[in-house]
Formats: sequence, C-alpha cells, structure tokens
Amino acid sequence: MVLPTWGEVASASTSPVDLTREERELLERLSEAMLPTEGTTLKPRSDVPIVDNVARALSLLEEPILEQVRLGLKLFDYGAVLIGLHFTRFANLSVQRRIDYIRRWENGIEIQRGVATLAKKLVCLGYWGDVDAARAVGFPGPVSVEGGVPNLGNAPMPGPGEAP
Repeated sequence: MVLPTWGEVASASTSPVDLTREERELLERLSEAMLPTEGTTLKPRSDVPIVDNVARALSLLEEPILEQVRLGLKLFDYGAVLIGLHFTRFANLSVQRRIDYIRRWENGIEIQRGVATLAKKLVCLGYWGDVDAARAVGFPGPVSVEGGVPNLGNAPMPGPGEAP
C-alpha cells in the first residue's frame, strides 16, 4: 500500500473516510497496545487524533483499495474470535492479550503478516503524522514550509541550475 506524503494528507480537499464504530474501536485499541506513551516524554496518545488522522489518509485511497484495507482490518479484529480462540473481537481483549495477538499475527501466515503490518502502519501514520508528537523525538516539522520550498506534487525535482 502506498500512501501520499503526510503534507498531501493534511492539505487534501477530500473529506475523511467515514469509519465505522468497529473500525474506530479497532484503531483505538491497536494504538493503546502499540503506543504506550504513559511515563515518557512523548506526546500523550490521548492528545493525538490518531483515528481521525487515519481516516484522512484513507480518504486518499481509491475505492477498491480502501475496501481491501477495510476487509483486512475486519479480518484482524474478528480473527481473534476463531483464529485466536479468544471468542471475542480484538478490540475487546486486554492490552496484554492484544499485544500477544499482534505478535502471533506478525509471525503467522503471509496474509496475517500483511494485515498486521497494515494495521501497525496505519496506527503509526495516525500518531507520527501529528507534527507536535513527532517533535518529541527531534523532528523539526515540515521544513519545506519554513524554507519556502514549493510543493511540486509528483513532478520531478528540478535539475541543477533549473528554477522550481
């Protein structure tokens, strides 16, 4: 899955994808398991609109790919019922059981590894896409804006001596 750069996500004119209640719960529970910010100098997870950031990023996907992403997330969430033998959705597991479940999917068959990677990348995109959260680890923010570098979209970078 290839997503546009975060600057393109933040400035996109499309409205965010309308995530279902279950998709929102899944992403929240994933972030709780994957991003333990309590007791660190990182921006608290609860102060970052992770799910909303993911919804904006997903709005840039074409419909067939978006449906595949949604199917993968549903498979991950409901896989805990039968595949994980927890007899409940991933979103209803305790934090430690969620971590164990994620690790099993990371080491599972190919589709499980792919879906686990997708879920983790979406959560990371949602958290680290917040510039203030990223500044906690030394990211200075969008330097192209401060430096006056114009957004060229997908155009190739200008060659030596060429004006942008």
